[in-house]
Amino acid sequence: MYSVSAWSEAPTRAPKMIMGWLESVQLLPANMRIKTKLDPGAKTSSMQATNIEYFDKQGEPWVRFDFTDTNLNTKKRETHRLEGPLVRRVVIKRHGAKNIIRPVVAMNFCLYHQVYRAEFSLADRRKFNYAILLGRSFLSKVALVDSSETFLSRPACEGNTFIQDALE
Repeated sequence: MYSVSAWSEAPTRAPKMIMGWLESVQLLPANMRIKTKLDPGAKTSSMQATNIEYFDKQGEPWVRFDFTDTNLNTKKRETHRLEGPLVRRVVIKRHGAKNIIRPVVAMNFCLYHQVYRAEFSLADRRKFNYAILLGRSFLSKVALVDSSETFLSRPACEGNTFIQDALE
């Protein structure tokens, strides 16, 4: 059993939001509100991408890709050509199959009332239910996930110019 003094000596942590296992985020480059899975079991965040193209922008490596999903605001399926700086490449090891190398890009999005910049591995997620997955590398900095809840927040970042860096 802990005494009161032991609790008072415990290190303090920044408060975290409580979110459901499904939330919506506003993907800022596309201005789309997207249904998003919060998955603390997955290490990295992932985003649906097809037609991936590497290029240089002002001497730095960037990636351009198509993102397709249903915009929850319009209820229409939309495809947007997005681009972001290449942060690194990640090797995905697959049991009984060849390894896959995926690009990781930094992208901005709104979650609840905050704009975040986070890293996403780009993958063809069309066979999955959700085009965006937020993994524990991001979630450990900002949220606790209540697996019994969904849609506890709604993105509202209009006029918010501060970008919280949540890069790995």
